Amino acid sequence: MIPLTGMKAMAAQSATAIPRLTHAEAGLLSQTEYERVLALLESLEGDDWAQPTYCTEWTVRDMVAHLAGAVTGSTTFAEFWRQNVANPYLRQVDDPVDGINRLQLEERAARTTAELVAEFRRNGQIAVRNRRKLLWPVRKIHLPMGSLGFASVEYLMDTIYPRDQWMHRYDICAATGKQLVVTPEHDGRIVALVLLDIAKKLKGQLAQRSVALRLTGEIGGEFLLGRSTNPGCTVAMDLIDLNLRASGRISVEEALERTVISGDRATGLWFLSNMEVPY
Repeated sequence: MIPLTGMKAMAAQSATAIPRLTHAEAGLLSQTEYERVLALLESLEGDDWAQPTYCTEWTVRDMVAHLAGAVTGSTTFAEFWRQNVANPYLRQVDDPVDGINRLQLEERAARTTAELVAEFRRNGQIAVRNRRKLLWPVRKIHLPMGSLGFASVEYLMDTIYPRDQWMHRYDICAATGKQLVVTPEHDGRIVALVLLDIAKKLKGQLAQRSVALRLTGEIGGEFLLGRSTNPGCTVAMDLIDLNLRASGRISVEEALERTVISGDRATGLWFLSNMEVPY
């Protein structure tokens, strides 16, 4: 097993000590993820497009329509505004993300799969370039973003967009049987940032207890969440299962079937129940 990038290979590390993401690094992650998603989309054929995904209302084709729409939303400020602010569906839903997704899919309902891939290929590179060029004052603006609450443009562009693409890349691989390309430098870093978000979310609730998280799989490691150096329980799970649970794609009950909890089981269940973060 290869340790997550930036973390020591042996001793358990505090999840809050995971290095913060810089804007320059985010640009590199976004570029790599764009290239990997594009390579995957270009490999799809035939029945691949009709396969159901972990996003239960979406087929692979629907997911690619969303990916194409999302990158197009970062090509110009006018298009970002149209999708994310002036979108008429935003008034009809509790979570703005649902309204944005609806608009993206409806506008691409009549397009061929080749047209969807071409849109992602063309506009995905423009989106990466535009995000990398965002000025510091713009990145620090905080906006209401539904389930994200008030979040900075920087967090949305630098962390959530590459994470969303990464998770959908897995979704498509799982649906079609394609191999998920994973490297510690890229995928390990994206997952490490998920752990950092989980640690931030649970920090206040972990003042009197702690959890040791052991990630298994092709890349992984051991991490400590909470202040105590003597964790009340150890939760061992596959790196992919961590993301499936943290993104809400699988339930606590489904996660339990794939997870080994040692020590205080109640603490382990609490962790699995409260680890969801934005994707």
